[in-house]
Amino acid sequence: MSNSDMDAGSLASAAESRALADRLQTLFGEAGFQPVDPPVLQPADVFLDRSGEDIRRRMYVFSDPGGAELCLRPDLTIPTCRQYLEEYPKADKPVKLTYRGLAFRYQSSAPWPMREFTQVGVEQIGECDAGKSCEEADAAILELALRAVETSGLASYRLEMGDLALFGALVDGLDIPATWAERLKRHFWRPDYFRELLLRLADQNALAASGPDLPGLFSALGALDGVQAKALIEEVLTLAGISPVGGRSTREIAERLLEQAADAGAQALPKDIVELIDGFLAISGAPNDALTKIRELTKAAGLSGGTLGEAMTRLERRFERLEAAAPDFSKAHFATSFGRNMEYYTGFVFEFRTQLAGKTVNVAGGGRYDTLLETLGAPGPVPAIGCAIGVERLARAAAENAKGAGR
Repeated sequence: MSNSDMDAGSLASAAESRALADRLQTLFGEAGFQPVDPPVLQPADVFLDRSGEDIRRRMYVFSDPGGAELCLRPDLTIPTCRQYLEEYPKADKPVKLTYRGLAFRYQSSAPWPMREFTQVGVEQIGECDAGKSCEEADAAILELALRAVETSGLASYRLEMGDLALFGALVDGLDIPATWAERLKRHFWRPDYFRELLLRLADQNALAASGPDLPGLFSALGALDGVQAKALIEEVLTLAGISPVGGRSTREIAERLLEQAADAGAQALPKDIVELIDGFLAISGAPNDALTKIRELTKAAGLSGGTLGEAMTRLERRFERLEAAAPDFSKAHFATSFGRNMEYYTGFVFEFRTQLAGKTVNVAGGGRYDTLLETLGAPGPVPAIGCAIGVERLARAAAENAKGAGR
């Protein structure tokens, strides 16, 4: 292929992407979403604290002349939420927002390296009771995302779904320390680390060896509550001049030291609880089949009522709503272990996956994040759900799919 052919192909692809972005904006506008344009420059810590440290190596981070650490926005969900809070600090107005703009994040796993890409998406904030009666809003956003993907002309895709609230309700019902339940929920979205954590909590020898070699300090901390102990460790680290390690702040280092100290004196997770968690996370398949397996497993463990039962009922209602709305629900797949790769998700999550240049890629995805706005400054939890679409990737996948089908 000549350079002129490559340039022409790139221009054609760019034109197709722009045309698709135009169609998506029209679709979202007709659905009642109002356009916003959040700033490109964002405080870096906002993303590092809520998206996980793994994203740091893929972000474009720098310091301004005043010493503030900034970044080019790696996605548009958090910037949109921040802009919403600037206008409504009390987070007391339900809104439906849509955006279109560049995101900047290095993605080496794509069929070609990407550093910047266009996102078009929607965020629905404050339209239901957080985590309790939001299945209608969940289904509506997913239905809209489905229409967006099909607007591109993409016919071959798979819809992956999960529900972090379901796993949270499971571990909350287990007879384990509350701090361990919170850690398992907090790291659920990081599969490799989660598995390592679960195995460590089940190994008595590993727990005994996990405590820091600071007996005098931790003996003194025994008389303090968790907040006081963490504050004291932070102060000691700061006075010692210990700087962040691997992107971790002194606060995160202090939390980790306290966790290790608590683990060292705890009893390991019983084998039956580990097997129950493993069995739960192994469930996947067609949505209703997966729900049946979840009910059977949790009933056998005596955990089918309470908060977990309510979470399963909400999931069933969501599936019913989606099955009625989706033209081909057979493309949907539900896995209890699916959690996406952002720390701020709290409930229902989804991705649209397809083949592009011989690789499986994510072209659209989103989910519920009922605690994100509170961490950004809202006075309390705010129900919210959204979806973001990678326009260039979706456009190319649709073109490749159409070519392969001989259209």
